[in-house]
Amino acid sequence: MNNLLYYLLEVNCSLMLGAALYFLVINRLSFFQWNRYFLIGLCLFSVLLPFGKVRIGEIFFSSVATASGIGQIEPVLNTAKMDGDLIAEEEMTDSLWSSLSLGHWLAYFYVFVTVFLLLRCIVRYMTLSRKIRQLDRYEHEGFIVVDPFDQYVNCSVQHVIVMEERLLDTAAGQLIFEHESQHILFKHRVDKWVMEFFRCLFWVNPLVYWLRRQLYLTHEYQVDRILANKYSQSRYARFLLAFSQEEKPIGLQSSLFNNQHELVERIQVMMTKPSSARSKWRYILAVPVLCFLLLFYSFINPPRSSWYSIFHSEKGGVIKTIVLDPGHGGKDVGATAFSGLTEKALTWETCLLLKQELERKGYKVLLSRAGDEFKTLKERSNLEGDLFLSIHFDRIETKEMLPIRILYQSGVTNNVLEQHNHRFAFSLDQKLQQNGLQVSRPQISTKHAVLRNAKIPALLLDLDNINAIDKNVKLYFVQKLANAIDQSFDQ
Repeated sequence: MNNLLYYLLEVNCSLMLGAALYFLVINRLSFFQWNRYFLIGLCLFSVLLPFGKVRIGEIFFSSVATASGIGQIEPVLNTAKMDGDLIAEEEMTDSLWSSLSLGHWLAYFYVFVTVFLLLRCIVRYMTLSRKIRQLDRYEHEGFIVVDPFDQYVNCSVQHVIVMEERLLDTAAGQLIFEHESQHILFKHRVDKWVMEFFRCLFWVNPLVYWLRRQLYLTHEYQVDRILANKYSQSRYARFLLAFSQEEKPIGLQSSLFNNQHELVERIQVMMTKPSSARSKWRYILAVPVLCFLLLFYSFINPPRSSWYSIFHSEKGGVIKTIVLDPGHGGKDVGATAFSGLTEKALTWETCLLLKQELERKGYKVLLSRAGDEFKTLKERSNLEGDLFLSIHFDRIETKEMLPIRILYQSGVTNNVLEQHNHRFAFSLDQKLQQNGLQVSRPQISTKHAVLRNAKIPALLLDLDNINAIDKNVKLYFVQKLANAIDQSFDQ
């Protein structure tokens, strides 16, 4: 559910950029049909943008973010079943309560409100459609007209015009009819329902309501300009002022506003000289600028991490930080060998040796726990650095040695952080083989919370079968492992 929050962040920030561009560059132009397309296009573009695979930010860092031969390796399918007992370990799963973080509660609340608004909108549409079908209708100049009902009067609702038949013989009634018929001809109702659907999805963003108001005003500007050209501006302005004194419908399909400030805006726009054809260059400028800004902003998926630092900076110029996570600890002993050796003791010993080897190579190394203590998964994976390595051992019922297994999370949100998880996993796999260690093909896992909660590139290493180890891990094995990790940063 946290991915939903990241998605909403991208959409809302994209809307902010687009709304600012509309307000500063386009808002005062009188090409109302183009303004209408821009507003609807901005909403649709912002919704679809986070699903795009091409991100400007990644293109900028592509020369330093791709290891040779790694980017072409296809990700394997999610591993639903793994050898040994690793997946069944108590520490590998969060309880339901602990998994429901503040972000989850916010996401669930957001989804609940969104579903409620969507259902309410659908029910209103269906109720209104059924009501219209039950009304007596007649045709006038090719348009369907029905008598006023409920709060709807002198307006267009869906594909019909709501007004009294006797008004069609009056001058004011004919203007009302022509005004609403123009809304139907331009299919403004489609824009309104698209915007209402968009508002239901992103109800928390105040910019959505501002954009909706701008779209509805654009509809009115468009119709006002046509009728003011057909009749005189003064006559049509008097009609609007007279009509504003009458009771207006309140609903999604209301076309004439009861807001006096908006009425003044409409009359001012109608009286203003139309924009010159040369002003259209603003659209030509605005569209590519908007596209670039939105695409560039969309690369910020990881909220707080140094996801690019693994490949971005030279090892000699920056001291890199590696977080070592000795699996289990305290009350969580992990797997137990035939000899009585516990996984929590073996992972602690391995991480101490690995820490010494990596520090000799110039790295800063942090441990997720200090000694034999129990820590929650969130506490262990909440450290900052350049790489997070969770160290574990498997267990099978024989003393057979197992190859090193690399687990990583990828393909869940398809963000930059997960792509680096993939690249680093296959880079480490390649270097382990070059150092003479047996290793199986890296596997995707979405079940391990230490990987899911990490804010930096994270891997889980399952080093061997605990029953195949006599008393402790061999120093030469740890040295080869440290060499492989070090060489992976050079890719």
